[in-house]
Amino acid sequence: MFTDLYEIQQELGKGAFSIVKKCISRKTKQEFAVKIITTSKLTKRDFEKLYREARVCQKLLHKNIVRLHDTYDQEG
Repeated sequence: MFTDLYEIQQELGKGAFSIVKKCISRKTKQEFAVKIITTSKLTKRDFEKLYREARVCQKLLHKNIVRLHDTYDQEG
């Protein structure tokens, strides 16, 4: 589970279907931002957009663009 690997901390921002929080790797103590998405409210089209965004973000490597390190899918 995500919380086994990361300690979730304060909120950094939020939108209609998601919330962004600071988290810290329990192993390395490195800081990250985690985007938590409430998928119960998403349509099939929203899921398609979400997966496309994740695929694009994983390929981006630029110093001025936030990098996607991993994805998790879990309930709760």
